[in-house]
Amino acid sequence: MVPIKGNVDYIIVLGAGVRSETVTPLLKGRLDKALEYYRRQNGAVKIVVSGGQGPDEPVSEAFAMAKYLRNQSVPEDKIILEDQSTTTFENMQFSKQKIEADWQGTQPPQIIFATNNYHVLRGVIYARKAGLNANGVGSPTSFYFLPSALIREYIALLVIYKKLTALILLGWIALGILLML
Repeated sequence: MVPIKGNVDYIIVLGAGVRSETVTPLLKGRLDKALEYYRRQNGAVKIVVSGGQGPDEPVSEAFAMAKYLRNQSVPEDKIILEDQSTTTFENMQFSKQKIEADWQGTQPPQIIFATNNYHVLRGVIYARKAGLNANGVGSPTSFYFLPSALIREYIALLVIYKKLTALILLGWIALGILLML
């Protein structure tokens, strides 16, 4: 996580599951982190709320996030909805498309994304894979949720780097066989 210096043009908020039109505490933390940067710049930034609707969700994550931001006095014209994504990679991919369609500047826009602290590394990896030059800012995660979140992130990183993981695993197996001889 690199400290963010200067102003940014867009803040992408990565979605997390919703159970109603109200955001969960985990998602609220991400939104509050985005609001911190939004207010630091006196509202001179747009917020991309990124998250589709899962089969067990009554509304899209983007819809619930936009509702929360409006309740926090963020004007409608400062909120961009990306409501198709179902994965972190898609969050980055589809948010990039929304930003490219909206951006009016001559220089590339300055972009950050807000997520939870445990999720920043994977977010940066997927942002780079999507061709998005964005740094991540993490909101604190409740202590009780951290163990399961870290295990999930570890498994996700193994999947991202499955070839490297397989190579290391084969190396361990080969070493084990050699040590048994």
